[in-house]
Amino acid sequence: MAAECAIDGCAVLAIGRCRECGRAFCMSHQAHNEVTGAGYAALCIQCLQRRRRVTGGGDARAEARDVAEREWVTSGQASLDLYAAGVAPVPVVERRSRFVKQRLGRPREEIDELEVGALWVIGRFEWTEMQEIPETRAWTTGLLAHPSGGYPVTMVARAVARCKVTDGLATLIRDAPYGDSWTQLERREIPRIAAAVRSLIAASPAR
Repeated sequence: MAAECAIDGCAVLAIGRCRECGRAFCMSHQAHNEVTGAGYAALCIQCLQRRRRVTGGGDARAEARDVAEREWVTSGQASLDLYAAGVAPVPVVERRSRFVKQRLGRPREEIDELEVGALWVIGRFEWTEMQEIPETRAWTTGLLAHPSGGYPVTMVARAVARCKVTDGLATLIRDAPYGDSWTQLERREIPRIAAAVRSLIAASPAR
């Protein structure tokens, strides 16, 4: 017989069992990574909340402040506030190559730079590359002016991206051919990102 969710007497068909409390949980009571949105295979939502309280998440005022900062970024208000403060974003370009036929000889390769968006460079923040042996390192990170699908986004990791900046132009760093799906922003960097954006606004001459 299939297990049923044991969280709060839910009794919906379970999809996993929590390694900490041993109870079966359903999709609604599965813990999720706050940054990536990915579900934890063996952790229920109540044990995740208990972990946060033990590590200092019980400070209601600090938690409310963190939630407000995340919403400020994910709603797109941070982007609007940067525009209002007169902070100009850096153009994001993609380099695309094409081959042009020649009358004589081989086709000539031409590289075009197409502007595909804009971002504000906000500093270096830690991202973890989820390989066989995960590696965490600091990457230059930008707040996207127009993320895929537009604002609001579901999480801070959708509003920011790793990038390189050369001669006033930014290029996004992706884990080709999978996009950024295998590289995750560290959760502890979220308040630092919000603080960095506020510092950009505060330093603007238009303020």
